[in-house]
Amino acid sequence: MSKTFKLAAVAALCAAAAVAHADVKFDANFEGDTTNTSAATDSFKSGGRIEVNANAELLKQGDNFVNARASLLLGLNADSTVDDAWIQFGNSSVDLKIGRFEALDLFPVAKDTVLDPATGAGYRANIGRGRFKDGQFHGALGLNAAPGLRFELGVVNYKDGTPPASGAAEQVVRPAVSYTTGDLTLRAGFESFDMGRGAGTQTGYGLSAGYMLAKDAVVNINYGNSSDLDASSVGANLVYGPAGIGYIKDKTGATTVDTVYAAYSFPLLGVKGAFITPAISVSSGDGVADKTALRVRLNYQF
Repeated sequence: MSKTFKLAAVAALCAAAAVAHADVKFDANFEGDTTNTSAATDSFKSGGRIEVNANAELLKQGDNFVNARASLLLGLNADSTVDDAWIQFGNSSVDLKIGRFEALDLFPVAKDTVLDPATGAGYRANIGRGRFKDGQFHGALGLNAAPGLRFELGVVNYKDGTPPASGAAEQVVRPAVSYTTGDLTLRAGFESFDMGRGAGTQTGYGLSAGYMLAKDAVVNINYGNSSDLDASSVGANLVYGPAGIGYIKDKTGATTVDTVYAAYSFPLLGVKGAFITPAISVSSGDGVADKTALRVRLNYQF
């Protein structure tokens, strides 16, 4: 899907919402990064974007609803793209979402201001989660079966004669479930995916448990495994107020990579909605060069 088409879709959503006299809410934020990476080769670069969001309640009749969201990213490198662009309709029991979005996270990494493993490896059960770059169809059917219990069935499809350029899957079927009781949230899911490279259908699963220690504190423990890919990942992370720390062990074949990451957000000069976050990621593995990444991120919500 071309960038021009994506931007046109965002504009069309906003226009349609206006014509329908929908309840549209806009918000925006700025994010700027400066990152230094030390590995086999060192790098120092800066980047960032302005994000503009439009959230629309297109229809509300009794228990039935139609909602939509569009997020435009204006890059500081003069590049523009779309983050979210979806429509969702249903009621309190069942709903369907179609477009560009992220489905249930089976491996939440929490405060990942910088998370840079020494090599791309492991399996975190999020191949079919969403926000694809190559024009894949993505839909998710949700069922709220009981208080705190939600089932989700995600479907991804792409067919263009060649595999997606980003390395994403061509077809995915992704059933998942989440259950929240009190401060405890459990997640589990399964992925059946075809990467379009002659390997056929492969599978994997993910498990996650999160516990709210306090209003602004949560701990997550995650596990993902795909025997077809000979890959697995295990991770744990903690967020406590403005601080976050995490650990992930990614394994593919005989290669194991351990990554530790941490970040802390400070208010910036007392400005409402402004924060500066220094962060670090340290990663090492068998037969791969160690990698250390340092990042300073500036956020401003306006």
